[in-house]
Amino acid sequence: MLLQLTAYAYFDFLQQFASLVRDPVGYGVGVPRGDGHPVLLIPGFTAGDWSLGTLARWLGRVGYRPYLSGIDLNVGCPQRTMELVGWRVEKIARESGQRVTIIGHSLGGVLGRAIAAANPANVRQVVALGSPIRDGWTGVHDRIRPTLQAIQSFWMTFSDEPESCGTSECSCAFVAAVFAPTPGKSRFSAIYTRRDEIVQWQSCIDDEGSNFEVSGLHASLIVNREVYRILGSILAEAPGESAAA
Repeated sequence: MLLQLTAYAYFDFLQQFASLVRDPVGYGVGVPRGDGHPVLLIPGFTAGDWSLGTLARWLGRVGYRPYLSGIDLNVGCPQRTMELVGWRVEKIARESGQRVTIIGHSLGGVLGRAIAAANPANVRQVVALGSPIRDGWTGVHDRIRPTLQAIQSFWMTFSDEPESCGTSECSCAFVAAVFAPTPGKSRFSAIYTRRDEIVQWQSCIDDEGSNFEVSGLHASLIVNREVYRILGSILAEAPGESAAA
């Protein structure tokens, strides 16, 4: 089953990327011009900054300043990752004098939401792509959850963190931040697909935020032309405020 899902997702990724390349939106045509504010990208589980190169280049093309998270492989203690990326957000906000937009894919969106909750003064908005922000691990499909949890457990054997690290049973600040309401100063938007083969789409919905449905599968959300078109509108509508001094 896992091999079938992987092959199907890979085919969809190539198909979605080809559609993006052929679509004018992939070159910024018809997309509102950005105001130059900083946008930080956070990759999904077991992925790294290398997975977001296409999106980063597109953001620069349409008038924003894209930043990568510094994550080579997004696995391990999410609290530690949240702290490291949170410091990067503070640095970007301080140097630019502007609040930062965070776009996160899958786990990256969950981390982005947690960072916004912990540091609302420096986060302008969070856009989550296929992120289980309501349910965490339980928002992952039953057929794929054991495999992902096994990867997390294996990785944690090389650390001093407790076995509950990265789960809803963990008592760290990350869990509390994920399930906290979106701060009033930070806007939250979710982009999801009902065909998501990794995450249950219902777990991506935020009743207090803005929610947008697209076609395609989970992995291809980062090269999905529908996502790019929506991102263009979301980024243009966000209020511009200075970062905290």
